[in-house]
Amino acid sequence: MRHRGPQHRRRQGKTLLVCAITFMILGLVPLFGVLAMQGVNSHHAALQAAEQERAYEQWTPSEQKKNLTKARAYNQTLFESGQHAIGSITDGRTGKVDFAAKADKDYWNALKGVQGVMGTIRVPRIGVTLTIRHGSDEEALANGAGHLYGTSLPVGGKNTHTVITAHRGVPDKELFTRLDELRKGDVFYLTVAGRTIAYKVVRIVNVDPSDTSHVRIQKGRDLATLLTCTPYGVNTQRLLVTGERAAMPDDVPKPENAPKDVKPLWVGVAVGVVVALVGLVAVPARPCVIGEHIGRRL
Repeated sequence: MRHRGPQHRRRQGKTLLVCAITFMILGLVPLFGVLAMQGVNSHHAALQAAEQERAYEQWTPSEQKKNLTKARAYNQTLFESGQHAIGSITDGRTGKVDFAAKADKDYWNALKGVQGVMGTIRVPRIGVTLTIRHGSDEEALANGAGHLYGTSLPVGGKNTHTVITAHRGVPDKELFTRLDELRKGDVFYLTVAGRTIAYKVVRIVNVDPSDTSHVRIQKGRDLATLLTCTPYGVNTQRLLVTGERAAMPDDVPKPENAPKDVKPLWVGVAVGVVVALVGLVAVPARPCVIGEHIGRRL
């Protein structure tokens, strides 16, 4: 029997190494494709938000005041009514759940902004800037964030609690994928009708989809909650990151001076790997919402 010498084994080892490196590179191509798409779409979302904000700046002071007054009146009525429905409206005849609550004309006529955009949300710590639209159906969440029906409109004030929701784990968009990286003390910003207000994170909890206790208005307080699905790729619960109104620039910095996203490369690669893998088997197909009447449907 012929024995293979050291030279042959070295050649064989080099061949195996080349094959391993080749397969590794080929495996990374989809990953970096995901990262590239997320980067491009995040940049596009930020540009869209900036464009909307510039459009609002063109409003006259009387137009801004009119819209803010209408929104505040809506919020006061919501507070006094006890928030009869959170998350959606259900058609009594068909039983169909409407996450956009289009039957509520008072809701849709309040903060009826440019191209249907209610406002924008900025979360500097995770590098997210998104437009906000009425409701939380797929039309609203396709390229940005939605406002959870039954919660206060995002204009601030005592006796208000607004909830902004967005997907995570969408292969080509980052959205709220990294929302779980926020910690108490981090800041996010809402810009509506040409006016920016700030919220400092005071509470982070995971809840069942039917548990609305953490998104209800609390008397005398001015709160805003960011909502997305969790655990990642499983989506059986909801992650709620709640902030309390903070004064700028005394308590928190203005948006341009807030601590920015300094995500290390390895974090980006890790997120890309998970998104790429999860995206193969579980792309969000339903709104990421919370509500006492719709928990069974999620």
